[in-house]
Amino acid sequence: MSFAVAAADPQNPDSGSAPESIQQDWWPNLQLAYARSVIRLNGTVTEDRLHEALLNAAYSVNDELADWSEQLRETNPDGMPEGRLTDLYLRAVHFYAKAELVERYRDFDTTGAGDRRVDDQEDLPDYSRRTMRWAISDLLGKPRATIEAL
Repeated sequence: MSFAVAAADPQNPDSGSAPESIQQDWWPNLQLAYARSVIRLNGTVTEDRLHEALLNAAYSVNDELADWSEQLRETNPDGMPEGRLTDLYLRAVHFYAKAELVERYRDFDTTGAGDRRVDDQEDLPDYSRRTMRWAISDLLGKPRATIEAL
């Protein structure tokens, strides 16, 4: 007699303890579901880990933009203006979080299929950081690359 068990489709292993959004005083609020969609995360990243990555990303991006935001707060004390600035800010935060998550999940599956997946994602953190850097440069009105003659 044989016994076989069919594996269910992978589901989001959500612990349910993370809030649906991260509220910020002046900066745009971060919606976990929207971030998951934008950075195309699969169901292996839990809500808690996504929340932590977005929070860390917001801290880093907010610190990097601190001087810039002080000037903008003088004319916009109630929050960052909607539109291009908000879109660029969210892009920076989302792709910072994606780079962190991809690096942390890189060793998730080390089977043959997992090795191929790691190889496919080898440059993904770098691409995500580049996208984040470009969004910050665009926010600050700076060129995306600085080239100096040696």
